[in-house]
Amino acid sequence: MGKTTKYLIIYIGIIILLIGTAIELAHAETQDEPPVELHQAKLDQMLAPIALYPDALLSHILIAATYPLEVVQAARWRDEHADLSEQQALDLAEQQDWDPSVIALTPFKELLERMSKDLNWLQDLGDAFLANEAQVLDSVQTLRSRAYAKGNLHDNQYQSVEREQEKIVIHSVERETVYVPFYDTRVVYGDWWWTVHQPIYWRSPRHYTYHSGFHWSPRFHISAGFFFGGFHWRNNHVVINNDYRYRRSNHRYIYNKVRQYPRWQHNRHHRRTVKYHNGYKNKHKRTVVSRNYESQNQRRHQKQVLSRLKHKEVQSNRGVYHTKRNAQHKSERFDKKATSTTRRSINTGQHKVKTDRVSKHQRASRGDTNHNRLNTPRKSVKQAPAKHVRSQQARNQQVRNQQANVHKNVHKKVQRMSSSKQQHRAQSSMRKHSSRAANSNSGKFKARRVEP
Repeated sequence: MGKTTKYLIIYIGIIILLIGTAIELAHAETQDEPPVELHQAKLDQMLAPIALYPDALLSHILIAATYPLEVVQAARWRDEHADLSEQQALDLAEQQDWDPSVIALTPFKELLERMSKDLNWLQDLGDAFLANEAQVLDSVQTLRSRAYAKGNLHDNQYQSVEREQEKIVIHSVERETVYVPFYDTRVVYGDWWWTVHQPIYWRSPRHYTYHSGFHWSPRFHISAGFFFGGFHWRNNHVVINNDYRYRRSNHRYIYNKVRQYPRWQHNRHHRRTVKYHNGYKNKHKRTVVSRNYESQNQRRHQKQVLSRLKHKEVQSNRGVYHTKRNAQHKSERFDKKATSTTRRSINTGQHKVKTDRVSKHQRASRGDTNHNRLNTPRKSVKQAPAKHVRSQQARNQQVRNQQANVHKNVHKKVQRMSSSKQQHRAQSSMRKHSSRAANSNSGKFKARRVEP
């Protein structure tokens, strides 16, 4: 018996150690990850319509955004149970296997519809919150401080605004009551400081009341179990107390109590197989853009442009090479045709003038290459015998003599034509002079008397 109990205790101890190591690894996966620096302009643009919400409601929105599929399921479930009151919807939603923050949003029907319709905004918000929680909360405080400086964020009958160590805390005035504000993001924060990324604007429902620049929703009377989440602004992280949400005691939002809650941890089970597009755990591509993303895009664009230019240059060089080869081929064919025509004229003894013109054109364009080709044999062909060379030279000499004779005959004809023209002109001028002298002697042309 002693041995069996001993082995059993050892076995139980090993199991406890394995469970402890597994829990530590799970916490290490969700914690202690290096934060990703987000694109501040897009982050301000994304947080503009919700940054002025009460802290308890805003904390639930940020946590629920990390589980976008459950938010969509909750919005559809709320449409099916539209006749339920806020507290009835909250109590009935406890039966669903959703994250507590998603369940806490079921009383707010319009807000759930808004979040489920704009899925890109919802997923980007959740990815940004997972990537860098501290930067998201810093951006919320920046937006609140700008609205506070413009005089658009102050105490009223719906909310209470407190400043504590340069941090702005917003909570409901009445106990167990929440008002959802809708406001014009283009006006509340003053002149927007990002020219390219303008703030997201949500239109307020018609049945909301307008007061001091905000459209306020009807009063949502909710039990104290709704106020189990908030912010620890000094350390810039979200805190929750899941045990507190099951209590039904009266509660008012008190910052000193909320910051004593434990830090919120992301639960991958409620992600429902939705991929992490923000590089969370370094497994998927980031959709929330970092500051280096624009420089990387510029470098990628420059590489693409350079590759296109190189490709065009290579194509143009290929075209020039082909055109040069084609031109050279055409010139060779023209030379072959010219030599064939000269040989025909030599053998037949006809078309002397045509051969003379071709030889003149060839001499002017190629510097008398035909005669050089006829005189000098090609390198690729074997050297011809001496008799054949002599006969070829005799033929070339005969062609040259014929061309010289043609030039002489043409020159003689021109001289004859010019001499005959000169003689004809001289005879005609002599005739004119003789006719004028005869007429003057006959008195035909007498001087007229001009009276004064």
